[in-house]
Amino acid sequence: MKRTLLVAALVLAVSTSIIAGTLAMYTVSLPNLAEGSVVAKEFVLKPGETNTFSEEIVGIAPGETVDWDFSVKNYDGEIVSETGMDLEFTVDITDTDENNAIAPLVVTIKDQDKEEGQEVVGTKTGTGTVTFTDEDGFEANVSGEKTYTVSIEWPWETEDVNDIDYAGADYGTSIKVSVTGTQQQQKDTTE
Repeated sequence: MKRTLLVAALVLAVSTSIIAGTLAMYTVSLPNLAEGSVVAKEFVLKPGETNTFSEEIVGIAPGETVDWDFSVKNYDGEIVSETGMDLEFTVDITDTDENNAIAPLVVTIKDQDKEEGQEVVGTKTGTGTVTFTDEDGFEANVSGEKTYTVSIEWPWETEDVNDIDYAGADYGTSIKVSVTGTQQQQKDTTE
């Protein structure tokens, strides 16, 4: 009888451990991969000054778009630039420090302040640089603010690109926006 109880207890212990290990629930927490975000940046420029911000794009999928709005101002509180300024923009689209760039991404820069609505002032697919100048800039002694949008889109289907090749933790794109205020040449009023 002792032997039967010992064998039954041993069988029960072994079967319980096998069943517990087999039916155990394991969970993994993932970041919110499909969430888009809006990052608002503000540049306050003096003539000849350059300001920069950069962001990394990770966790974007085909068919998704991420928009970043940023503004450029020629005043800080009550202090307004005494010279007129042209605005020069450079947008660098590169690999991140740890990842290769997502080649199918299309980066578009839009000027929000045009009378007709949003005007596309530059676009680039993959990596590279987009440059443009806003020669309307700012008038001397008049406070002003201009708003721009950087739109990052991964098109649903890209010709000659297999989107799955850019999936996973090895891919991400860095976007760096630089804005320079250049003093406008004074007009000769002696004529």
